[in-house]
Amino acid sequence: MPLSSGAFETALTPDAGLRRLVLLAGFMAALAGTLAILTLPLDWILRAPLALIWLLDGWRELGSLKRGAARLHGLRLDASGTVRGITPDGRIECLELLSGSLVLKRLAWLRLRFPDGLAYGEFLRGDPGHDPQWRRLGLIWRHRRGAFGQQ
Repeated sequence: MPLSSGAFETALTPDAGLRRLVLLAGFMAALAGTLAILTLPLDWILRAPLALIWLLDGWRELGSLKRGAARLHGLRLDASGTVRGITPDGRIECLELLSGSLVLKRLAWLRLRFPDGLAYGEFLRGDPGHDPQWRRLGLIWRHRRGAFGQQ
């Protein structure tokens, strides 16, 4: 049986509002985690470094999300499993899709790695009834599990 053509692809444009929502949620998670650690029934000498580590790791993750968003203007996924990012200046950059990515009917979370090692997450939404690019994403995701690895 012949495999589907690698030319079958979808082009997705990230939503600035969803990017802000992800950053806000990350900020709130870092803050809530820090407060939760500070209220643990532990000695202050343990709580303070744990809270600081949590806060710094959250800050690092938020920085990765912000840098990744600044580097991507669009995404292209094809049936062969190739993921490419389109930079704001129109260049194409090959990306790696990481485990933990998920595509649902109207929402997707794609974990990506840039060639320089920067890990990044992109939250996307679409309507398969009105958006042919989103419908293609769903088809590619369902039929090419082997190309994208285990989801």
